[in-house]
Amino acid sequence: MNLNRRERELLKTVIGLFEKVLAPKPIAGKGKGPRQRRSRADAVKLQKRVLAARRRNRSVAAIAEELGITPAYVYQLLR
Repeated sequence: MNLNRRERELLKTVIGLFEKVLAPKPIAGKGKGPRQRRSRADAVKLQKRVLAARRRNRSVAAIAEELGITPAYVYQLLR
C-alpha cells in the first residue's frame, strides 16, 4: 500500500497517540515513601511543631513540606 507524505504523517501521529494512551502509567504513591509509624511521644512533638508553626501564620502546605508529611496529616494534628 502506497501512502503519500501527508497520510504517513497522519498515521505516525495516530500511532503516537495510541502509544501514549495505551502505555502503562506508573502508580502514583501518596507522600514521599513508605508510611512511618510514630510513637505517641513523636506524634506529640510533631503536633507541638505544627501548632507553633500555625501560630506564626505558616501555611499548611509549607508546614507539610518542611516536616515531610501530608497536608491532611497536618490538619489532623491540628484537631
